[in-house]
Amino acid sequence: MSDAAPLQQSALYAAALSRLDVPIQQLRGPDGPMLVLMRHMPLLGCVALISRPQGRIDGDLRKTLGARLLLVNADSFEQGQHLAKIGFFRISPPRTHAHLSLAGGPEDWLARMRGKWRNRLRHGLRQGLELRGGTMPADCNHWLFLCEAAQQKARSYRNLPPALIAAMAAADPTALHLFTARKDGKTCAAMLFARHENSATYLIGWSDAAGRKTSAHPVLMWQAMADLHGSGVTEIDLGHCDQKRNPGLAHFKLGSGAAFRLLGGTWITAPGLELLRPRTLRVPIPLPPATDAPAQVERRGFPAP
Repeated sequence: MSDAAPLQQSALYAAALSRLDVPIQQLRGPDGPMLVLMRHMPLLGCVALISRPQGRIDGDLRKTLGARLLLVNADSFEQGQHLAKIGFFRISPPRTHAHLSLAGGPEDWLARMRGKWRNRLRHGLRQGLELRGGTMPADCNHWLFLCEAAQQKARSYRNLPPALIAAMAAADPTALHLFTARKDGKTCAAMLFARHENSATYLIGWSDAAGRKTSAHPVLMWQAMADLHGSGVTEIDLGHCDQKRNPGLAHFKLGSGAAFRLLGGTWITAPGLELLRPRTLRVPIPLPPATDAPAQVERRGFPAP
């Protein structure tokens, strides 16, 4: 597993927020820097948000920040337990992310994939797709944002705003990796990743009917794995993985060889809340459901699945 901070705690993210004039604080602690978003809200006053911190949260942090409310999206079960002990209240249950390890090489990646996913990959590689890879320009009106906006509306989900993604591209022109597939001269699928230190985060996946018919996304993921691995990336955070609300996307992510990673939920602290805290606070955090063991394959040399 990568030892790099998640995207929300990366220097890339901090630079993008600064470009958008979002108020932030970067704290220095024994476990490394901690990125805090600050916002003044009517009636509530100053609200601070820390997403997936890598360091230990101190009980006096809210006062240190000068915030009336402090929200923390915990990065792990253990961090959630710690927040409960120091008086935070959980307001949102833990989410499950899919993390794709790039340890080893192509043979190892294939072995960790599920059989149906490998079959779709092989099918896509036979479709004569024209693959392209490059960096994403800092353009809020890029065609991928327009296509994904329509996809978000059709599938009822939300993603990072284009302005934030474009700001990341402006902050580091080499950080955003865009992979596209073309069929009969027309772009039919795309995937966008943000590289930060030795990790990468999956930002956007889009395809049209032709892309789905030709299994373009498994091919693009395979290409991205190879290219990102070549640039030093050891793990890809594929994002939220909800098998109940979006089983198709969850099966795609897990089929690629990714493993579950349970985060710690969203927690809040504010003046007076500690008075409501029961003497013993038990915070049940469900474990992710068991998954089938990855299939094993034997091949020699760099594979063409």
